[in-house]
Amino acid sequence: MITLTIFLSLLLTFLSCVQSEITLNQPEAETDRPGATLRLTCKTSGFNLGNDWMWWVRQVPGQGLEWLISYYSSSNNYYVSAIKDRFTASKDTSNNIFALDMKSLKIEDTAIYYCARDHSARNNG
Repeated sequence: MITLTIFLSLLLTFLSCVQSEITLNQPEAETDRPGATLRLTCKTSGFNLGNDWMWWVRQVPGQGLEWLISYYSSSNNYYVSAIKDRFTASKDTSNNIFALDMKSLKIEDTAIYYCARDHSARNNG
C-alpha cells in the first residue's frame, strides 16, 4: 500500500527585517494515504496573526520551493490553481494558529510544507 508523507518544517521569513522574538512552530511530520484529508497547523507567537499576510509553500525534495497560498483572511487570499479546490487555509487568531486543510491528497502532494509570515505586505484596508 502506498502511503503519502507530508513533512512539516519551519520557514521563518521576514522580507523587511528579522525579528528574533517572533516564532512559528510546526510539528515534525504527518503521514497519510492518497485520498485522505490532512490538517497542517502553524502555531505563531510574537506578532498579531490577524494583521499579517501568511503563506503556505512546499518543496519536493531535490526541487525548488512552490508557492501555494497567500492568505490574509477568508475574503482576501490567493491560491495557486493546482490546489484551489482541495486546499483551504485559515487563521484562528484567538489561538494564533495558521492552518492548512488538505483533502483528496495525491502522491504528488508529498513534500515539505512551510508556513511563512510576509512581514512586507501589511494589509492597509
